[in-house]
Amino acid sequence: MPRRLLAVVALAGLLLAAGAQNRYDAVVDYFGDRAAFVSLPSGQTLKVLSFGFQNLAADMLFIWSIQFYSTYHITNRFEFLERVFEVITDITPTYKEPYIVGALIMVYEAKDIPMALRLLDKGARHNPGDWVFELDAGFYCYKYLKDFARAEAYYNRAAAQPGAPSFIRRMKAHMVYLRDDPQAATRMWLDIYRNAESTLERDSAFNHLYQIKAENDLPLLRDKIAVFRGRWGRWPDALPDLVRPGLLAALPRDFAGNDYIYDPQQGTVTAQRIFRWKKR
Repeated sequence: MPRRLLAVVALAGLLLAAGAQNRYDAVVDYFGDRAAFVSLPSGQTLKVLSFGFQNLAADMLFIWSIQFYSTYHITNRFEFLERVFEVITDITPTYKEPYIVGALIMVYEAKDIPMALRLLDKGARHNPGDWVFELDAGFYCYKYLKDFARAEAYYNRAAAQPGAPSFIRRMKAHMVYLRDDPQAATRMWLDIYRNAESTLERDSAFNHLYQIKAENDLPLLRDKIAVFRGRWGRWPDALPDLVRPGLLAALPRDFAGNDYIYDPQQGTVTAQRIFRWKKR
């Protein structure tokens, strides 16, 4: 009898708890927008409190941070973003993943590129010889800030690290091209072209050299075509007509050695291949 009574009481308790939980669930929106407050001790304090297990402490906090920043209904979660990843990387400064993942959240979720660059700079300081931090920083400067000089500086440091892949040199040369230094870009791309170790690398260099030469040649040709029309009241019949009266000493050709395309009806001249890398 006591056991049966105990079972009845337990069942009644479970039913009451279930009812209370159901009523609570009906009035509480678990996934509704809300604010949170996060307070973390310093990284040095947590390192001491971990009693020698600082890697484990950093791991646990990093896993929590991924969960926290995947909780999109916490509306003010980005208020703590820099602090959270500062603490994690203070606990274990050589732990690479928090720098990379933290920067991704800062760029693509919080839309704060300067914050991401500060974190990646810290990663580069504490992990000398690793090119990945400056590679990511260079990409963010290039893609989102359109700061080609700063991106070039990051790519330059990344390319100088041991074992850095060759494409970083190409990214660096591309930044020089984008910031409108054709002479320096030509020198860099010629070096890449002459020492290319793959078809991809050689083709990339060829395309850049082709575009740089076209950007130098086409304005000159257009200017001389306009001079010709001003003198003789018509468009030249062909590009060699610019050489005969001495408007040009020689007719420029594209990097592949081909003539530029000329339309005598419109007086326009274009290259056979057009790359729109400078399109903003």
